[in-house]
Amino acid sequence: MVTDRAAGRRQAALRIVCVGACHVDRKAQAERAFVAAASNPAVVESCFGGVARNVSDNLGRLGVDVSLVSRVADDADGAAVLGYLRSLPLDYRQVGRSSTAPTAFHLIALEPDGEMLVAVADMRIYDEITPALLRELPGDFWRVDAIFADCNLSGESLAYIAAQAGPSCPLAVNGVSPAKAVRAKAILSETAYLFVNRGEAAALTGDARADLAPEAAAAALLAQGVGEVVVTLGAAGLLVADAHRCLRLESLPGPLRDVTGAGDALAAAFLEARLRGLDLETAARRGLAAAQLTMGCAESVNPDLSSERLERMT
Repeated sequence: MVTDRAAGRRQAALRIVCVGACHVDRKAQAERAFVAAASNPAVVESCFGGVARNVSDNLGRLGVDVSLVSRVADDADGAAVLGYLRSLPLDYRQVGRSSTAPTAFHLIALEPDGEMLVAVADMRIYDEITPALLRELPGDFWRVDAIFADCNLSGESLAYIAAQAGPSCPLAVNGVSPAKAVRAKAILSETAYLFVNRGEAAALTGDARADLAPEAAAAALLAQGVGEVVVTLGAAGLLVADAHRCLRLESLPGPLRDVTGAGDALAAAFLEARLRGLDLETAARRGLAAAQLTMGCAESVNPDLSSERLERMT
């Protein structure tokens, strides 16, 4: 049943703050299967990425009023990122510039079919998004409908952000990677929406069994206080669970060009749908539709994403 408040949100623009990574993705897609310890022919392309940036970009295309908090350097990549942000329907005034660390860098090696082989990243600059820096934001900055944070942030900064959330301003967290997801352990009980893959779920539960079922991982995370858990399963789709339901949904059919950013699109579409009062399954299906649209294009965010397209696909 949709509450009066949820019905109101469908009419009014949602306001969401996104905090975390904003950088350049460089993708090397192999012309044929990779060979270890050898030079592999590949096509290298660049686009703008970062979990929080991707999520904020996707949310803006879904009609959400978004503010992005991040950090870039006073270098060429930083200038390029800021130039691109100016073209998007979001508030980027809280994307600061560092004089001591380079703009973050993400290098992704893709198989010929678009599946990720390996990625390496230099994310030192996000250590500068400290609680002290966050405290300098305007007093009413956190008075929004939701906060999204990614685990490129330190545990201390995630804890500060969690303290700004509450019943009227739920917190959504993205695990990013198994090594970084553990930074969210201390705030699981304050997390309304958690987005993780199998490896990140295992890291957060402390259960590293190769055969750990996503249902078991989700149950363990819910037991630690998470409100809703979305476990992405790659080509197998996703599992979504709350205190009452646990559902597995298959991925939508469609072309696969590049998986980069698909999980961020899924998180954005799911979060937007839930905040507008749509039920768990409908939100998950919209998330899968957004992921499929993203995998079918070369960019980390599909420029043609819209609520209307998601409606048609679901």
